[in-house]
Amino acid sequence: MSIAARSLARECKTGALMGTDLTGRERVLRRWIIALAALAGVMLILVMAVVLYWLRFVLPTEPDPFTRGPWVAAVSSTSARIAWEVAPEQPVEIRATTPTGRTITSRDGRLRGLAPGTRYGWVAGTAGTARAFGSVTTPPVRAGAPVRFIILGDYGVGGEDQYAVARVSAAQGPAFTVSTGDNVYLAAAPVLFDQTIFRPMRPLLAQGPLLGVVGDHDTLWKGGAPLADLFGWPGGGDRSVQRYGRLAFITLGVDGDASDLPFLRRALAATADAEARWVIIHRPPDPGNPVLPVVRAAGAAAVLSGHNHRYERRTVDGVLCLTVGTGGAPRSDGEEFTPESADAVVSIAEFGSLRADYAAGAIEYAFIDAAGAVLDRFRTPAAR
Repeated sequence: MSIAARSLARECKTGALMGTDLTGRERVLRRWIIALAALAGVMLILVMAVVLYWLRFVLPTEPDPFTRGPWVAAVSSTSARIAWEVAPEQPVEIRATTPTGRTITSRDGRLRGLAPGTRYGWVAGTAGTARAFGSVTTPPVRAGAPVRFIILGDYGVGGEDQYAVARVSAAQGPAFTVSTGDNVYLAAAPVLFDQTIFRPMRPLLAQGPLLGVVGDHDTLWKGGAPLADLFGWPGGGDRSVQRYGRLAFITLGVDGDASDLPFLRRALAATADAEARWVIIHRPPDPGNPVLPVVRAAGAAAVLSGHNHRYERRTVDGVLCLTVGTGGAPRSDGEEFTPESADAVVSIAEFGSLRADYAAGAIEYAFIDAAGAVLDRFRTPAAR
């Protein structure tokens, strides 16, 4: 090829690359494509900038400072105590709001100057920011005033069933919770408390104190003393009298037998002023149990139990006996660990808790499963 031909070829190639052979419409289209690509690049940069700003300045980045709780540890008609564990160690401020809009502030967790029979919402804050919340309901002093509480047992495993039962129970707005035992599986060692109690039960424990008794699993570690000390249960969670205002709960520990009779009689005499009384025995009593005639003669409302992983309503030797071992502990598919009692009026093998509403000398019970459905409902007098 001659020098002139090669020069002409280069000029043609260059002209093609420069678009000299494009039509006017093609050149306009090319400019639009370049402009859109540039716009897309600018938009991508803007989106990345917004996301980075959101992550850095808008979304919370600090972890929950509370390693345990906060939970309602105790309550009286005029005061309450909120407890917690926090890391790193830092000041915590509790602010409770009265129904009239007044604020009560505490740095030691003790709320003073409360009114009887009143529900208070509270928040727990660190560094001026609310990090947890709950409520506390003071016991009423007026005779016959309504009180709602939750009964559950056999719950301390830390599984999703336990979380579900706690959520449904908390949604009922109880003033406190009663445990029928077996609070921790397989043994109530303190190292397990957070996983099996405080995390799953946090929404419920933030609404009111936990009253109750130790079960056979709880006693496998130092007789259940660390658990009882943590929740302030007298008598190591065995024989005790625990009260919420005008309501009284007499606990006899894992089993009720003849050795409990002297204490039971003293406890019943000491709580004669109560509007309603319950006896808590972890294992459900069988017919012929010597405790039952004493309970019946005193007119107690019922015997509350767990151990059997069912909800059951029974009348044993003339005493209403309620078994609520459905708090989330594992159940077998058969009858090995969840046997149905032959004398049960109602027997349900579903996870759930028993809601109790006391008012004006009567109690209305409702067994509510882990999905929020009421599976049993009945009403009884508070003194039988």
